[in-house]
Amino acid sequence: MVFFATPPVDGVFQEYATHPAELCFRLPENVSNLEGALIEPLAVGFHAANQGGAHAGQKAVVFGSGCIGLVCMMALKAEGISEVIVVDVIQKRLEKALELGATAVINSSTENLVERINELTGGEGIDLSIETAGMEVTTRQAIEIARKGATIVLVGYSKRGELTLPVSLFIDKELTFKSVFRYRHIYPMAIEAVANGRVNLKDLATHVFDLDNIQEAMDRSVSDKADIVKAVVRIKA
Repeated sequence: MVFFATPPVDGVFQEYATHPAELCFRLPENVSNLEGALIEPLAVGFHAANQGGAHAGQKAVVFGSGCIGLVCMMALKAEGISEVIVVDVIQKRLEKALELGATAVINSSTENLVERINELTGGEGIDLSIETAGMEVTTRQAIEIARKGATIVLVGYSKRGELTLPVSLFIDKELTFKSVFRYRHIYPMAIEAVANGRVNLKDLATHVFDLDNIQEAMDRSVSDKADIVKAVVRIKA
């Protein structure tokens, strides 16, 4: 796979770039360039929802409320899941999740996650969890809060590349693990969802920087994770 900004391929923080025509998608007139720039992460969210078999009537949890966690939440709602709970330890990001449509949020640094999930689900547990934080603790929690026969979709990468999990509990509950590596054939679905108003990408971008300020955009995206959920660079061609 060849991908912009994945070594050894450079990114495209520049006014012009050539790209294979068969990999380009025309945006409808009612989809802005800002929304178009965010179709890529949204495609990850839809792929995660599809991998999990998301459908109406389920109760879902998304671990992590960064950009990928939020687009997963929005994709789940677009695919018919009305009850989506978002878990994180950064309160400002959880507030953004509520703004974008989460039905409930849990700050796991101050609340007992398992007890809160039991309250929110009437003790039934969760049908579908999407883990975007790449943490062992959240993956273990996903197993713990799952109801029998549930599905857990792993999106986040752990720093070590290895996890120690309660496999006996996983087996007892007959759970299913699925995983996500980017996406495939999802762009048309994601573009249509935005064009039809089923997904609100405009409010996902918390900060917009001009191309001349690209260094500031990169630095602040690393140092100010509490405030910057998703930064977008405006290219003036």
